Amino acid sequence: MKRLRSVLGLVVLIVVALVGATPAHADDDHPTWRVQRYEQRVSLDAAGTAAVRLDLYFDFANDPGRGPYLWFPLRQEVAGDPDVWRVFDVTVNSVTSTTGASTELRQQVEDGNLVLRIGSENRKDRRGVQHYVIDYTIRGLVEPGASSGLDEFNWNAVGLGWTVPLSSVRVELTGPVAAQRTACFQGRAFDRPCEAGAPASTVEYSAGPLRKGEGVQVVAGYPAGTFVGAEPRYAKRYHIGNMFPLTPASAGLTGALAALGLGALLLQVRRSRDVAYVGLTPGLRPVAGQETRVAPVGKTPVAVQFRPPEGARPGELGTLIDGSAGTIDVTATLVDLAVRGHLRITELEKKKWQFDRLDNPEPLTKPEKNLLSALFSSGPSVRSDAIKPKQYQRMFPGTKTLLDKRVTTELGWFRRRPGVTRAGVYLVGVGLMAGGLALGLVLAFTLGLGLAGLAPIVVGVVTMALAGRFTRRTPDGTAVLAQTRGFELYLRTAEADQIKFEESIDVFSRYLPYAIVFGVAERWAKVFQDLAAQGRYTADTSWYVGPYGSVYNPGFAHSIGDLGHQLGAQFAASAAPRGGSGGGSGFSGGGGFGGGGGGGW
Repeated sequence: MKRLRSVLGLVVLIVVALVGATPAHADDDHPTWRVQRYEQRVSLDAAGTAAVRLDLYFDFANDPGRGPYLWFPLRQEVAGDPDVWRVFDVTVNSVTSTTGASTELRQQVEDGNLVLRIGSENRKDRRGVQHYVIDYTIRGLVEPGASSGLDEFNWNAVGLGWTVPLSSVRVELTGPVAAQRTACFQGRAFDRPCEAGAPASTVEYSAGPLRKGEGVQVVAGYPAGTFVGAEPRYAKRYHIGNMFPLTPASAGLTGALAALGLGALLLQVRRSRDVAYVGLTPGLRPVAGQETRVAPVGKTPVAVQFRPPEGARPGELGTLIDGSAGTIDVTATLVDLAVRGHLRITELEKKKWQFDRLDNPEPLTKPEKNLLSALFSSGPSVRSDAIKPKQYQRMFPGTKTLLDKRVTTELGWFRRRPGVTRAGVYLVGVGLMAGGLALGLVLAFTLGLGLAGLAPIVVGVVTMALAGRFTRRTPDGTAVLAQTRGFELYLRTAEADQIKFEESIDVFSRYLPYAIVFGVAERWAKVFQDLAAQGRYTADTSWYVGPYGSVYNPGFAHSIGDLGHQLGAQFAASAAPRGGSGGGSGFSGGGGFGGGGGGGW
């Protein structure tokens, strides 16, 4: 039987997007706040450093606040080059006030922006117009040799991040020499002209009023060569395109690592093959004292077996087949116990069951004892909707663990417990995926070869998918597996006229738990439905009471085979809780360098 298994593959795609996002601001719910006057005096030297004095007249009206906050970008996207940031150096020298407002200053960098908070955290008592004077320097606003043919000072004097309106904006710019060209733009897209003074050593600009989110761009063009050492500074900008590029180098490295990893994995899978007795018919084991050797098993033909391996329970064979004790194996064990007279199963209605304990002195295996004691821990009769979480945990997860132990330590069918082996393989797979993620990030940030990290991730996923191939069977386990496959073939293919009846055994009921394990319970019921219709067979179904009228009804087989999953779903249901970029020439508008924003708090 090929059993349904799902392997969760976690393929992690890391997207590192370092963008100049607007920092979180403290207050946006004061509609009466505004900047009455925003005046900047800028002294620009020949090295491209701008010394700025900002006179900020912030009007709190009658809605008290602590003070203003401002933010200045420390980096900016470069038009036409997504792989770099244009970097600005901003230094705040002092903050004063002529109106007695608190000038306590806190600075921090958030998302590539320098954020200034002015005022006292514990004093929200500023009303009316407060005058703040902020002295700072900024470098990186000059574009030597711009497309205009001039050295341009191209500055977003008011950025788009202001959360209060500005009534009036004024900029006074003094350069190292007289400007030859000037321009001013305002608005959300810096596409509306504002007033720029005539070219001179000192140029005045004015704009406003501005609504929230509107800015002002001022531009001054100086003779080429005016600025020395004022070239813009750039830093690498990381994004998917340059961290995980598909290039010959990255593809080759990824392919090589994947080939090495998968090759090592397949070699280990080969070493983990089942071993079998050499020289014996598949399914047979040597008699006592018989010498024989063992070797890795190859492909062997399946010979039909008319009965299950001697003494092997259905749940044990299900665990042997795929190396995993599953819910279907516990379900088959429960039905097998009912068939053997340890309990009666009554199907009350759709997905509702009742179980009644019956006296039976037959010896039980540890998984069987655990299953019955868990099911009937509250009494000799129990309904499925009354099963408690602890009961369910003992019945299913607990029995699975005991089946896993039994096929290894008691029956000797595996060299190591399948559950432990699988857990180890899953751990290796997760480790490979985590290692691939780490490797990808390191290579992405250093060499731009982050794609190579995909190789260990793929190997990790494949490792987890092949976890069942590492559950190595012993020679005895391989022999029993051959018999099991033969019996499975019989249940899968036998027609009504091919059924082998045995004295003192109800073939239908006795083999039904095995049919559940093999996934052919409905087919098995259909075969005996044909026999009953011919008057050739009557089953002993005293172990089951249900609504189907006949146990040969395929609906019965489907329902009984799905019993474990129905209980699991019912348990889960009951346990669930109820309930801005710049560049080029500034004389066309569209925004310059720098900017930022502000508001009150």
